[in-house]
Amino acid sequence: MSAITNVVRIDHSVPTPAGPASRVTPVLVAAARSVELDAFRFAGRSLRLVVSGSAGSGKTVLLHHLAGLLAAEGTATIGLRAGTDVPSVSRESVLLVDDAHLLSQAQVAALIARAEDPDAGLVVALRSWPARPDLTTLGRLLERTRPALLLGEVSASRLREEPGVGFGACDDDILRLTGGIAWLVHECAAAHDAADCCDPGHFALQRAIRPRVRHRLESASPRLRRLVEDLSLGLFPTEDAAPTDEPGALLAEGYAEGLLTGEGRPAPAIAETARAMTPVTRLPDVIRAASPHTLRDGHLTAWLAGIPDPHAADALVTRARQEAPRDADLAARLFDLAVACGAEASALAEERAWAAWAAGRLDEAGVLLDGLLAHRDGARGRVVDLAAAVWAERGMMPLAHDTYRLNRPAHTGPDIHERIAALAAGDPSAASAEISPDARGAVTSPPSTLGTAHTLLDRGLTATLDNAPDAAVSDLQRASELYTASADRSPSVELPAVIAAAAAIGVGDPATAQAIVDTALHGGQGGVNRRARLELWSSWIALQRERPDAARAALTRATSARALTPRDDALAATISIGLARRYDDAAGLAAEWRTSRPRISRAEPDLFSLLALSELVIAAARLGDAVSMQPAFERALELVGTLGDPPIWSAPLHWAGIQRGILLNHPDALAPHARALVAAAAHNRLAARMAHAGKVWTAVLAGTVDPDAVEGAARGLAAVGLAWDGARLAGHGASRSDDRKVIAHLLACARELHPRETARPSDEGQDAATGDLTAEGPLSEREREVAELVLQGKTYAEIGAAIFISPRTAEHHIAHIRRRLNATSRSDLLSKLRIALEGGTQVTPDTERGGRRG
Repeated sequence: MSAITNVVRIDHSVPTPAGPASRVTPVLVAAARSVELDAFRFAGRSLRLVVSGSAGSGKTVLLHHLAGLLAAEGTATIGLRAGTDVPSVSRESVLLVDDAHLLSQAQVAALIARAEDPDAGLVVALRSWPARPDLTTLGRLLERTRPALLLGEVSASRLREEPGVGFGACDDDILRLTGGIAWLVHECAAAHDAADCCDPGHFALQRAIRPRVRHRLESASPRLRRLVEDLSLGLFPTEDAAPTDEPGALLAEGYAEGLLTGEGRPAPAIAETARAMTPVTRLPDVIRAASPHTLRDGHLTAWLAGIPDPHAADALVTRARQEAPRDADLAARLFDLAVACGAEASALAEERAWAAWAAGRLDEAGVLLDGLLAHRDGARGRVVDLAAAVWAERGMMPLAHDTYRLNRPAHTGPDIHERIAALAAGDPSAASAEISPDARGAVTSPPSTLGTAHTLLDRGLTATLDNAPDAAVSDLQRASELYTASADRSPSVELPAVIAAAAAIGVGDPATAQAIVDTALHGGQGGVNRRARLELWSSWIALQRERPDAARAALTRATSARALTPRDDALAATISIGLARRYDDAAGLAAEWRTSRPRISRAEPDLFSLLALSELVIAAARLGDAVSMQPAFERALELVGTLGDPPIWSAPLHWAGIQRGILLNHPDALAPHARALVAAAAHNRLAARMAHAGKVWTAVLAGTVDPDAVEGAARGLAAVGLAWDGARLAGHGASRSDDRKVIAHLLACARELHPRETARPSDEGQDAATGDLTAEGPLSEREREVAELVLQGKTYAEIGAAIFISPRTAEHHIAHIRRRLNATSRSDLLSKLRIALEGGTQVTPDTERGGRRG
């Protein structure tokens, strides 16, 4: 018997313990080097040693080799046979015992008696299993002299230590295939031609050794063979396979039999053969019991796909439906496998399309849906929702709207899903149509969480068109929360959280937008497959709130999970451009623009992407490439125009138009956008801030610089998530003034507002409770100066004179401080200011007087 573990070359006659010499040709044998064996022999002492290893690890060959070494030294050796009288063997002779695990208790007892004599020569080879108490006692007695010699698995380092005995360039491949199991490596050595191997996958080698592997499996006990089958199929050992008295005993038996590695796993070559030997009747049980990780394994799925069986197909369909809510990608694979195993493809088309969409495989979903819609007259329900969602994810919202419009049954109105698509595509007729009570789900049946979410969503969308921004955001926020609570995973062209967040930004409230998206992320709105979109919106909002680290972290989470859809990829590219525009130099922005330009062109403008489009319009103008965004900009203006130019959606777009005109030095181009913002100012505070800033900016460009107006407008922009634009306004004002004090003041304002890589203390303070106030924040340096003067009882005029600002600017600072500290009254403001300034200047009686004081 020859195999491989530790490497040694033998090219001489080796007398067996039993009789005459037998020729061992030059092979790799499972034995230690001679120098290693020498370490187990001491001059003047009898050799005592226990050798442990699995089947095929070379224990027998080692004993033959050892017998030859001892004979050359003149030491007598006796091999144990059935009739050997152990007590009569002299102490000076070395008794060689092979396969001690097969001996009777009486024979082992005789060996124990000999082992108790420290001067009696005894070498025992045995397997690591079964773990009999008498064998354990025998081993421990011998190990008192020296440690056991363990013949384990073959390692790459051992193969390479002996020139000419490995597999050449194939060493790593063979060891991976065999798991280093000694007898299996030996079989490969006999069948492999290292000098002329042209099979990178070693498929021919696997076919050559398969009969030997099969023979080993068939020779194993039924319980062990079942265990190896289960492990090869990725299953946990079944109760009938595992012994009840010692759960690990069967794994130990598998290792001792050379069928499992030391980690308790079958080597790939053994697993492949075991799978091929598994009867087809076990397939349904395997499919039901396999872990998701196992079902994703390429080897197992390839094996299942090659076995057409109706029972297996049914089991695959059932398992796919179970996995769909948790892992759409796995469900899609299982549905495909079911069809390969004989399931009817047409009966599974809708479920396969849903799984493909949820897994981000839009083209596959689209093909399946094309077939379904072609054979349905006036189709509704999930098929149409799914088809529309696929077009939306492709960045083609008008086609999503057409999908609803052309598949609507006669004499019915739009439902909430169609309403969203119509609004996004800019269709005022469907967007303003009344949704039937049945579609809302709130009249013909008791109120449900999802039905109420749809009702609020419909009402909020209507409010965005009716110039009721506060009511719109409130309804949309509650709709998003209830939609999350409903755990609905139905396909839709847009998530309620995204709609609500976009509306919140459209009224100048990015903090609420962040809260909406955070809540949706925490609740898993839309399922796992929609998480990337929510992360992208979280990144976008963090960008607006001057939190670049949070924006980059969310962007990384969104892009690292899996490939993004065209629409989401365009948003991710826009965020990267936005980060470069704010926190990189012109060269960095230009490089990011060149890289991202092909990605942003993959999606058409729709109502819910106008914020991102506004960013691109400004960035393109800054780079002198405004013409590239002109068609999309015009399409977006047309879209909001058809809806009546609702400020909550159109204000950011018009602001982008103003910025574009400023950057291109085209004052005339500002006029229509400025007029639109002025008209919207009465209904939308964001539009009001933008309109005021636009008016001030126009004056600055014309050469009129009112420092108080410039600073007030700049800070007003910063308060609604436009700090970058506020900083630019202040900078423009400084560059066009001749007054050194004004220049210094506006430049300081610009520096304070300019987005920076690290969050400003005042920003962090906006989210902190008053109990978290420290000496560094939440107030800016200028606000701290104002706060100290307020605590001294100074009036607006006195504060302005003290720090060279106007009384109006001082009033603005104090109002800003009051909002940051959430102060509800004058006394509350003073109390919180003391905390913020760590018990600074005492309040004077003047503080309590009326009039225009801080």
